[in-house]
Amino acid sequence: MPKYIYEAFSVSFINSICQTFNSMIEMWNKRYAQNEYVYGKEPNEFFKEQILKLPNGKILLPAEGEGRNAVFAAQNNWQVESFDSSYKAKDKAEKLAREKSVELNYEISSYEDAKYEANTFDLIALIYAHSSNRQQNHQKLIKFLKPGGMLILEGFSKDQINNLTGGPKSLDLLFSPQELKADFDELSEIKLTETETYLNEGEHHMGRASIIRLIGKK
Repeated sequence: MPKYIYEAFSVSFINSICQTFNSMIEMWNKRYAQNEYVYGKEPNEFFKEQILKLPNGKILLPAEGEGRNAVFAAQNNWQVESFDSSYKAKDKAEKLAREKSVELNYEISSYEDAKYEANTFDLIALIYAHSSNRQQNHQKLIKFLKPGGMLILEGFSKDQINNLTGGPKSLDLLFSPQELKADFDELSEIKLTETETYLNEGEHHMGRASIIRLIGKK
């Protein structure tokens, strides 16, 4: 392929990715712009159950949205770091933190741009944090965990494609046990469960859903 054609193709491909990313941010900003909390103010049940079993420390919550899990962690004396690409989500999260009289550090960032020191966090929690570049993003996060640190995940399995109760509408963005085991093969003591549950987390997470839960230790 001639160099000028290759370069033109590369620029076009990069521009296409940027447009897709920007349209996704616009979609999330629009969703979070409403006054009500889209996924509610209460923490995810699995997240709540797991965090209450662990000693307090420093936690990272990627793709944290409106802050329901981050605020709950802060209420239970965790030092909270979180990020999301939506500035509307950050506004809602900080408003909720003020309501509950807690502090959290919330950055506007994509997975690709997220920067933390290696071996920083005692816990990373991925709660319905679906993304493109899944494996790359997951393996990047592992580096931020301290040795002995824990990672917990709850997200939609590929079977969710048949349901109308929330989650991405692309199979590539949904999880399979095999993919998650490969993504987190650096972790030990992995516990992975694929199950059906009933979600009651606002209009976009409502009803019978196919999910995957994972717990692992670095």
